[in-house]
Amino acid sequence: MKRKVVRQGAATMMVSLPSKWVKKVHLKKGDEIDIEESNGALTISREAVAVKKHATVNISSYTESAVRIAIWNAYRTGYDSVLVRFKDEKQYKIIKDVIKNYIVGFDIVKREKDNCMLENISEPSEEQFDVIFRKILYNISLLLEITEDRLRNKPVVDDYKEVVMKIHQYDNFCRRVITKRHLPYANLLWTFLVLITHGQREIYYLNKFLDTSSVHFRNFEFFEKLKRMFDFVQDGYAKKDIVSIEKMHDLQKGNYEYFCKLIQKNGRENVVLYHISAAMRNFYFTGSPLLSLLLESNISK
Repeated sequence: MKRKVVRQGAATMMVSLPSKWVKKVHLKKGDEIDIEESNGALTISREAVAVKKHATVNISSYTESAVRIAIWNAYRTGYDSVLVRFKDEKQYKIIKDVIKNYIVGFDIVKREKDNCMLENISEPSEEQFDVIFRKILYNISLLLEITEDRLRNKPVVDDYKEVVMKIHQYDNFCRRVITKRHLPYANLLWTFLVLITHGQREIYYLNKFLDTSSVHFRNFEFFEKLKRMFDFVQDGYAKKDIVSIEKMHDLQKGNYEYFCKLIQKNGRENVVLYHISAAMRNFYFTGSPLLSLLLESNISK
């Protein structure tokens, strides 16, 4: 397929482009693209043209998680407006709560009897991706602090539920940017996000358990291992430090055997130990995509 290309200081020319790439970047007949030369290589790129994407979501369930996942997926996929069809006020309330609690920058701009329109009205800039990504890590670290204070029966200032909501908002935004911008190593970034948020969810469920159960927790050495594991995850990403990933492997050695000895004890403490172990395992698994990210992007020290 041929497309007209323009490069500053150069003549207009006609070149053939791969049809798969043309479809991916939504090129149409007559569109212009840029060609840049660097060290003997030519880089072809699509001119920055905002292509609005629209979707329709039909809600049939009254289960909050089902409604939430439907709206999450439309948002993460990169749609700029979403028409949501629903049955009644009960479903509409669930939709409103999902938008308020889990989505950054989207709001309901039009409401009719059985549908509403969601649009992007105040979303952060996509250039803030790395800043927001780091906020995910910071809030997971904060969640760990809150959890330790609760286990030690210390006063807690921050509400763990609010912190978890922030993590969800930032996670959804980052996945949206990964999808829309076709970021380099998108599959690695996505996998890294999945694993750290799965680890975070184990700590969330631990806190939910503490809401209804009194636990005399004693194994803070095991909880300290969890915090150290996550510290290595943070340092690996923020400092681009491969050594931190190596330390994750050193720390993980023997953890399963240690956990098995602890879990054989009776009592509610076992539930806490399970969630700590599951969170630690997910944080440990982040080492693989994170190491690949550092190697592929050539930003490791």
